[in-house]
Amino acid sequence: MQEGYVLPRDQQPLMASEREQYLLMAYPFEIAVFEATEQMEETIIRWMRRIISNKSAFTVQVHQQIQEDTGQLQICLADKGAFAQLANELKVVSQFISSYQCREMYFNLRPAIQHQLLCHSPAYTITELVLLRKPFGQEQYKQVNVFALKP
Repeated sequence: MQEGYVLPRDQQPLMASEREQYLLMAYPFEIAVFEATEQMEETIIRWMRRIISNKSAFTVQVHQQIQEDTGQLQICLADKGAFAQLANELKVVSQFISSYQCREMYFNLRPAIQHQLLCHSPAYTITELVLLRKPFGQEQYKQVNVFALKP
């Protein structure tokens, strides 16, 4: 599992030592970042599974460009509608998280840019979403769950 794009420190949710940072991804896109306690994880997974398993797989159109100033590959979505709809449906999970004095989900669709990632196709079919967790003070995310979309 690749490591997702991590928000710059000034945009990351504030974390207390008992909280962990979670990242919801649809390869190669980061969908949401949030913090929660490990005790909340089972409920969060159950709610996410219920919401995500009712959605059908979808295709997203992308275009790529090389940034002139950095020379890095940048992947952009042509239409963020499907992800915006998913973010709207996940607001109930975000509200649950905030009810435990954790910040709500930060929905910010960003590509996980990797140098070997070159678009051979102008579209990706999203068939699953991956939930990753990073314990406080650690750098590596670990896969927590994979949520399959309906075919």
